[in-house]
Amino acid sequence: MRQNDIFNSSQQDTQSRLQLLYGNAIGGLVITLLCMGVLCFAFETPEQQALKTTLFIVLAIAHTLRLIDNLYTRAQIKKNTLKLKPTVLRFTIGIVANCLIWASYSFLMVPHMEAVEITVSAIIVSALAGGATTILAPSRLLAIVYMSSLILPFASMGLFSEFAYFKFVSFLGFGYWTVMIATSGQVSAFISETLALKNENTSLIKLMDEEKEEVDRMNEQLTKANQQLDTYTHSLETKVENRTAEIYRLSNLDPLTNLMNRNAFLQKLKSTLEEASLSKEHYALLFIDLDGFKDVNDGFGHKVGDAVLSEIAVRLQELEVVMGLDDKSENLLCRWGGDEFLVCTQYVGAVSLAGLVQDILSSISTPMSIASNNITLGASIGIAKYPDDSKDPHELIQYADISMYYQKKTGQGFAKHFTPELFDEFQHDQVIRDGLRSALHNREFSLVFQPIVDIENKKPWAIEALLRWEHKGKNISPAEFIPLAEKSGRIVEIGAWVLLQACHEAVLWKFENNPSVSVNVSSLQLLDKDFINTIDETLRSSGLPADRLHLEITESVMLENGELAKSQLKSLADRGIHISIDDFGTGFSSLNQLQTMSFDIIKIDRSFLQGLNTKVLTIVSATKLIADEFSAITVAEGIETETELAVLKDLGIRYIQGYLFARPMKSNDLKNWIETF
Repeated sequence: MRQNDIFNSSQQDTQSRLQLLYGNAIGGLVITLLCMGVLCFAFETPEQQALKTTLFIVLAIAHTLRLIDNLYTRAQIKKNTLKLKPTVLRFTIGIVANCLIWASYSFLMVPHMEAVEITVSAIIVSALAGGATTILAPSRLLAIVYMSSLILPFASMGLFSEFAYFKFVSFLGFGYWTVMIATSGQVSAFISETLALKNENTSLIKLMDEEKEEVDRMNEQLTKANQQLDTYTHSLETKVENRTAEIYRLSNLDPLTNLMNRNAFLQKLKSTLEEASLSKEHYALLFIDLDGFKDVNDGFGHKVGDAVLSEIAVRLQELEVVMGLDDKSENLLCRWGGDEFLVCTQYVGAVSLAGLVQDILSSISTPMSIASNNITLGASIGIAKYPDDSKDPHELIQYADISMYYQKKTGQGFAKHFTPELFDEFQHDQVIRDGLRSALHNREFSLVFQPIVDIENKKPWAIEALLRWEHKGKNISPAEFIPLAEKSGRIVEIGAWVLLQACHEAVLWKFENNPSVSVNVSSLQLLDKDFINTIDETLRSSGLPADRLHLEITESVMLENGELAKSQLKSLADRGIHISIDDFGTGFSSLNQLQTMSFDIIKIDRSFLQGLNTKVLTIVSATKLIADEFSAITVAEGIETETELAVLKDLGIRYIQGYLFARPMKSNDLKNWIETF
């Protein structure tokens, strides 16, 4: 029988041999290192001790590397990721390294040994060679190489020894080597036969398992086929009915909530309104949009979001007032899409409709527990009535949608009823939204500037850049287009343009004091992941020093993503950019949040300066005190009269902005204002 080795066997056989080799290796490494320790340190040989110590250290290093390889290879075997060729190469290199070290020991040390040391060395070398016959038996070639490196150099050196008895030891060594070669062949043959039988048995067992699995699979399929045949034979009519119901469900019901889908609702609404035109009945269409649902999807995942929608659908179905228009009608309730639902109910008066709205809001706002998460939502509702607002189903839905949009925008009342004015306002907003898409490309934006004056030295301390938009010959108020730009996400792109233009303008200013430029930053900009890069690129391209840039933010930004806002503000402050809290006191932040923010300036909103009564003065003084405690500058904005200025001056407010000194002006007018101020 051919004796395979790790170098010429099949993958399965090689892996089995490697498992044996690595399984035996640790004991062999320990014994070999101990034997080398005895040979190197048990005899007093001062002249050769340094060399012996070196050989021992080299062997210890080699054994350490082999131990690491052993642990690594065992882990690969356990994970079934063993790569055979690299593993064989590593093991072979380890054996060859040991061979070279032991051969070097014989060649370098034997000429200097005394009788006792020679005898002990011969015993240890012979014992190690005998052990290698077993430990390295899975690879006869490596076993022969290892035994030879132990015995032959030692025996060869004995032929040239001055001790006569050493020559006899040498002859015995050569004889012992011959016997070990023969023995290794027998052991290797036995292992080869054993592994061959093991692999053959493994293959047979695997084949039997595969055949058994195939038989079981065929039997299972045959059983299922018989069961299906019996089912089809005995319940064909039921299957047809179920299939018909399934087709109806797929074409008419929303798969998530089992409510009517758009198509089914439109058809049902159309037929209902056609009947209403004959019966002179009135109906109300409610467009319901969930408040806070996006946060649920973003925070808990879409799986939880789907469960929330299903729960909302169940709650709407449970409301008796939407359970149907009459005893013969289906529920006029649908999931319009996303987190939007439509309800059509017979209109019998404002009181009844208001009760329905209240029931819907109460039902939706009741906390729900989904996947161990306590979730509370709100809803915005828009209402359009048939036939008062429209007789067309599509228009009725559109008008209810528009009403819902303004209810969500204003948050006033329980629901918003459609009016023609709402439609006009919606169209106006649509014109603005459409115009924002191309406003930058069409160069419709411009900047105006309003100084912030230091009333002590009567010079401009900073100059705020304000965005203006002229669209189709009309000036659009920032109060109109900024919220729409934020809602559409275009504020990030527009804000980057404002920053760049303002910084380029500020670099050109040749005014005394080198006033800073102040730019408003939306919370969407500040929380954008590329905002810091945008700031760096803007300062680089414009050449404006960072300490001449003020960024105005609102305190409410900390409520949206406090940790990210804190990180972004710190990055800006580290660059030397000044941070101003705009409209201070109009948001919902707390003093605790102020402690976590990086800022230099607090701007008192104009709304706190109207009237200048005792309460107002108390608020202004308190704001000034807060700013002082945080080592921040206080700026009062919106100042229009000398009386307001005098009061603020008495309160210690040094920096003033408002129409009293200057209205927002274009860049050329700013230069003239500076020269004449």
